[in-house]
Amino acid sequence: MDPQLYQRFFEIEDWFWWCVGTRRIFFELIEGTGVRGRALDVGCGTGAILKEFPPGWSVVAGCDYSPLAVSFCRARGLHQVIRSSGTTLPFFDNALDLVMAIDVIEHLDDDEGCLREMVRICRPLGYVLVHVPAFEILWTDKDDVNHHRRRYRRRQLVTLVERCGLRVETVFYLNSFLFPVALLRALEQKLRWSFRPRPPVSAASIDHLYRLPRGANRFMTGFVAFEHWLFGRSAPPFGMSLVCLAQKQ
Repeated sequence: MDPQLYQRFFEIEDWFWWCVGTRRIFFELIEGTGVRGRALDVGCGTGAILKEFPPGWSVVAGCDYSPLAVSFCRARGLHQVIRSSGTTLPFFDNALDLVMAIDVIEHLDDDEGCLREMVRICRPLGYVLVHVPAFEILWTDKDDVNHHRRRYRRRQLVTLVERCGLRVETVFYLNSFLFPVALLRALEQKLRWSFRPRPPVSAASIDHLYRLPRGANRFMTGFVAFEHWLFGRSAPPFGMSLVCLAQKQ
Protein backbone atom coordinates (compact mmCIF):
# COMPACT_ATOMS: atom_id res chain seq x y z
CA MET A 1 0.00 0.00 0.00
CA ASP A 2 1.18 3.54 -0.68
CA PRO A 3 2.92 4.63 2.56
CA GLN A 4 1.10 7.99 2.50
CA LEU A 5 -2.19 6.13 2.86
CA TYR A 6 -1.23 4.91 6.33
CA GLN A 7 -1.02 8.51 7.50
CA ARG A 8 -4.36 9.33 5.85
CA PHE A 9 -6.10 6.28 7.31
CA PHE A 10 -4.70 7.07 10.74
CA GLU A 11 -6.32 10.50 10.46
CA ILE A 12 -9.76 9.37 9.26
CA GLU A 13 -10.46 5.81 10.43
CA ASP A 14 -12.08 6.87 13.69
CA TRP A 15 -14.85 8.79 11.90
CA PHE A 16 -14.93 8.15 8.14
CA TRP A 17 -18.26 6.59 7.14
CA TRP A 18 -16.88 3.54 5.33
CA CYS A 19 -14.56 2.61 8.18
CA VAL A 20 -17.13 3.18 10.94
CA GLY A 21 -19.98 1.47 9.09
CA THR A 22 -18.07 -1.68 8.16
CA ARG A 23 -16.46 -2.00 11.61
CA ARG A 24 -19.91 -2.11 13.18
CA ILE A 25 -20.89 -4.96 10.87
CA PHE A 26 -17.67 -6.88 11.62
CA PHE A 27 -18.22 -6.50 15.36
CA GLU A 28 -21.83 -7.67 15.04
CA LEU A 29 -20.61 -10.83 13.27
CA ILE A 30 -17.93 -11.39 15.92
CA GLU A 31 -20.40 -10.93 18.77
CA GLY A 32 -22.79 -13.34 17.07
CA THR A 33 -20.29 -16.20 17.22
CA GLY A 34 -20.51 -16.29 21.03
CA VAL A 35 -16.75 -16.90 21.09
CA ARG A 36 -14.40 -15.20 23.54
CA GLY A 37 -10.73 -15.69 24.22
CA ARG A 38 -7.83 -14.77 21.94
CA ALA A 39 -8.15 -12.81 18.71
CA LEU A 40 -5.65 -11.71 16.07
CA ASP A 41 -6.07 -9.01 13.43
CA VAL A 42 -3.78 -9.94 10.52
CA GLY A 43 -2.73 -6.86 8.56
CA CYS A 44 -4.09 -4.62 11.29
CA GLY A 45 -3.02 -1.38 9.58
CA THR A 46 -3.15 1.62 11.88
CA GLY A 47 -5.12 -0.27 14.54
CA ALA A 48 -8.63 1.18 14.40
CA ILE A 49 -10.28 -2.25 14.71
CA LEU A 50 -8.04 -3.26 17.61
CA LYS A 51 -8.80 0.00 19.39
CA GLU A 52 -12.58 -0.49 19.21
CA PHE A 53 -12.69 -4.28 19.57
CA PRO A 54 -15.66 -5.62 21.60
CA PRO A 55 -14.90 -6.15 25.32
CA GLY A 56 -14.62 -9.52 27.00
CA TRP A 57 -11.68 -10.97 25.09
CA SER A 58 -8.61 -12.09 27.05
CA VAL A 59 -6.15 -11.21 24.26
CA VAL A 60 -6.62 -8.97 21.23
CA ALA A 61 -3.44 -8.71 19.18
CA GLY A 62 -2.44 -7.47 15.75
CA CYS A 63 0.29 -7.92 13.19
CA ASP A 64 1.26 -6.08 10.05
CA TYR A 65 4.15 -6.34 7.61
CA SER A 66 4.59 -2.58 7.43
CA PRO A 67 6.73 -1.04 10.19
CA LEU A 68 4.90 2.24 9.50
CA ALA A 69 1.56 0.59 10.30
CA VAL A 70 2.98 -0.86 13.52
CA SER A 71 4.24 2.59 14.53
CA PHE A 72 0.75 4.07 14.03
CA CYS A 73 -0.68 1.31 16.24
CA ARG A 74 1.81 2.29 18.92
CA ALA A 75 0.66 5.90 18.55
CA ARG A 76 -2.87 4.70 19.34
CA GLY A 77 -1.57 3.14 22.53
CA LEU A 78 -1.77 -0.42 21.17
CA HIS A 79 1.17 -2.53 22.29
CA GLN A 80 0.12 -6.09 21.44
CA VAL A 81 1.13 -5.54 17.83
CA ILE A 82 4.08 -7.10 16.02
CA ARG A 83 5.59 -6.91 12.57
CA SER A 84 4.91 -10.08 10.60
CA SER A 85 4.15 -11.32 7.11
CA GLY A 86 0.65 -12.69 6.62
CA THR A 87 2.03 -15.85 5.03
CA THR A 88 4.38 -16.73 7.94
CA LEU A 89 2.50 -15.92 11.12
CA PRO A 90 4.63 -16.40 14.28
CA PHE A 91 1.98 -18.23 16.31
CA PHE A 92 1.50 -21.84 17.42
CA ASP A 93 -0.96 -24.15 15.69
CA ASN A 94 -4.55 -23.96 17.04
CA ALA A 95 -3.62 -21.03 19.31
CA LEU A 96 -6.40 -18.52 18.65
CA ASP A 97 -10.18 -18.35 18.83
CA LEU A 98 -10.65 -15.72 16.10
CA VAL A 99 -8.36 -14.67 13.25
CA MET A 100 -9.30 -11.70 11.04
CA ALA A 101 -7.98 -10.33 7.76
CA ILE A 102 -9.81 -7.09 6.99
CA ASP A 103 -8.83 -5.70 3.57
CA VAL A 104 -5.64 -7.78 3.49
CA ILE A 105 -5.59 -10.82 1.19
CA GLU A 106 -6.36 -8.76 -1.92
CA HIS A 107 -2.91 -7.17 -1.48
CA LEU A 108 -1.06 -10.49 -1.59
CA ASP A 109 0.23 -12.57 -4.49
CA ASP A 110 -0.45 -15.65 -2.36
CA ASP A 111 -3.87 -15.00 -0.87
CA GLU A 112 -4.40 -18.71 -0.29
CA GLY A 113 -1.11 -19.02 1.58
CA CYS A 114 -2.18 -16.26 3.97
CA LEU A 115 -5.58 -17.82 4.54
CA ARG A 116 -4.03 -21.25 5.20
CA GLU A 117 -1.76 -19.65 7.80
CA MET A 118 -4.78 -18.08 9.45
CA VAL A 119 -6.49 -21.47 9.53
CA ARG A 120 -3.37 -23.11 10.98
CA ILE A 121 -3.25 -20.81 14.00
CA CYS A 122 -7.03 -20.87 14.55
CA ARG A 123 -8.27 -23.55 16.95
CA PRO A 124 -10.82 -26.16 15.83
CA LEU A 125 -14.32 -24.62 15.91
CA GLY A 126 -12.72 -21.17 16.04
CA TYR A 127 -13.58 -18.50 13.48
CA VAL A 128 -11.93 -16.73 10.57
CA LEU A 129 -13.28 -13.37 9.36
CA VAL A 130 -12.28 -11.97 5.96
CA HIS A 131 -13.25 -8.75 4.17
CA VAL A 132 -12.24 -8.01 0.56
CA PRO A 133 -13.14 -5.62 -2.28
CA ALA A 134 -15.64 -7.00 -4.78
CA PHE A 135 -15.91 -7.25 -8.59
CA GLU A 136 -13.00 -6.63 -10.94
CA ILE A 137 -15.21 -4.34 -13.00
CA LEU A 138 -15.09 -1.85 -10.10
CA TRP A 139 -11.29 -1.50 -10.42
CA THR A 140 -10.16 2.13 -10.32
CA ASP A 141 -7.12 4.22 -9.46
CA LYS A 142 -8.01 3.61 -5.79
CA ASP A 143 -7.10 -0.07 -6.25
CA ASP A 144 -3.82 0.94 -7.90
CA VAL A 145 -2.84 3.23 -5.02
CA ASN A 146 -3.75 0.52 -2.52
CA HIS A 147 -1.60 -1.98 -4.46
CA HIS A 148 -4.43 -4.46 -4.81
CA ARG A 149 -3.78 -7.66 -6.76
CA ARG A 150 -7.43 -8.55 -7.33
CA ARG A 151 -11.07 -8.02 -6.40
CA TYR A 152 -13.37 -10.95 -5.60
CA ARG A 153 -16.75 -12.40 -6.44
CA ARG A 154 -18.78 -14.35 -3.89
CA ARG A 155 -18.19 -17.79 -5.43
CA GLN A 156 -14.47 -17.08 -5.81
CA LEU A 157 -14.10 -16.17 -2.14
CA VAL A 158 -16.24 -19.09 -0.92
CA THR A 159 -14.20 -21.55 -3.00
CA LEU A 160 -10.96 -20.17 -1.58
CA VAL A 161 -12.22 -20.31 2.00
CA GLU A 162 -13.53 -23.86 1.67
CA ARG A 163 -10.35 -25.04 -0.04
CA CYS A 164 -8.45 -23.93 3.05
CA GLY A 165 -10.52 -26.18 5.31
CA LEU A 166 -13.16 -23.77 6.58
CA ARG A 167 -16.94 -24.03 6.65
CA VAL A 168 -18.65 -20.82 5.60
CA GLU A 169 -21.07 -19.52 8.22
CA THR A 170 -22.13 -16.45 6.26
CA VAL A 171 -20.93 -14.46 3.27
CA PHE A 172 -22.56 -11.37 1.79
CA TYR A 173 -21.87 -8.16 -0.12
CA LEU A 174 -21.67 -4.78 1.60
CA ASN A 175 -22.70 -1.36 0.28
CA SER A 176 -24.98 -2.69 -2.44
CA PHE A 177 -26.84 0.61 -2.86
CA LEU A 178 -23.57 2.32 -3.78
CA PHE A 179 -22.62 -0.30 -6.36
CA PRO A 180 -24.08 1.70 -9.32
CA VAL A 181 -22.12 4.79 -8.27
CA ALA A 182 -18.88 2.80 -7.99
CA LEU A 183 -19.58 1.13 -11.33
CA LEU A 184 -20.13 4.44 -13.11
CA ARG A 185 -16.89 5.84 -11.66
CA ALA A 186 -14.95 2.76 -12.76
CA LEU A 187 -16.42 2.79 -16.28
CA GLU A 188 -15.81 6.52 -16.63
CA GLN A 189 -12.15 6.03 -15.74
CA LYS A 190 -11.75 3.15 -18.18
CA LEU A 191 -13.34 5.18 -20.98
CA ARG A 192 -11.25 8.26 -20.21
CA TRP A 193 -8.00 6.28 -20.08
CA SER A 194 -8.78 4.66 -23.45
CA PHE A 195 -8.61 8.09 -25.13
CA ARG A 196 -5.79 9.79 -23.25
CA PRO A 197 -2.62 8.79 -21.37
CA ARG A 198 -3.31 7.46 -17.93
CA PRO A 199 -2.00 9.92 -15.31
CA PRO A 200 0.25 8.73 -12.49
CA VAL A 201 -1.64 7.78 -9.36
CA SER A 202 -0.75 8.51 -5.77
CA ALA A 203 -2.37 8.89 -2.38
CA ALA A 204 -2.88 12.59 -3.18
CA SER A 205 -4.76 11.78 -6.39
CA ILE A 206 -7.51 9.93 -4.49
CA ASP A 207 -7.59 12.09 -1.37
CA HIS A 208 -10.83 13.75 -2.51
CA LEU A 209 -12.61 10.43 -1.84
CA TYR A 210 -11.91 10.88 1.87
CA ARG A 211 -13.02 14.51 2.10
CA LEU A 212 -16.70 14.77 2.94
CA PRO A 213 -18.57 17.52 4.79
CA ARG A 214 -19.37 16.46 8.33
CA GLY A 215 -23.10 16.23 7.67
CA ALA A 216 -22.61 14.11 4.56
CA ASN A 217 -20.28 11.81 6.45
CA ARG A 218 -22.87 11.32 9.21
CA PHE A 219 -25.52 10.59 6.59
CA MET A 220 -23.35 7.99 4.87
CA THR A 221 -22.53 6.31 8.19
CA GLY A 222 -26.24 6.00 8.89
CA PHE A 223 -26.86 4.88 5.32
CA VAL A 224 -24.52 1.89 5.74
CA ALA A 225 -26.30 0.95 8.98
CA PHE A 226 -29.73 1.30 7.31
CA GLU A 227 -28.72 -0.92 4.39
CA HIS A 228 -27.44 -3.60 6.76
CA TRP A 229 -30.63 -3.36 8.83
CA LEU A 230 -32.71 -3.65 5.66
CA PHE A 231 -30.88 -6.57 4.07
CA GLY A 232 -28.80 -8.10 6.85
CA ARG A 233 -27.08 -11.22 5.54
CA SER A 234 -29.58 -11.47 2.67
CA ALA A 235 -27.97 -8.63 0.74
CA PRO A 236 -28.33 -8.43 -3.07
CA PRO A 237 -25.83 -10.42 -5.18
CA PHE A 238 -23.65 -7.36 -5.72
CA GLY A 239 -21.91 -4.71 -3.67
CA MET A 240 -18.64 -2.84 -3.27
CA SER A 241 -17.07 -5.39 -0.93
CA LEU A 242 -17.52 -8.89 0.51
CA VAL A 243 -17.42 -10.14 4.08
CA CYS A 244 -17.11 -13.82 5.00
CA LEU A 245 -17.28 -15.48 8.41
CA ALA A 246 -16.16 -19.11 8.46
CA GLN A 247 -15.49 -21.77 11.08
CA LYS A 248 -12.54 -24.12 11.29
CA GLN A 249 -13.56 -27.76 11.19
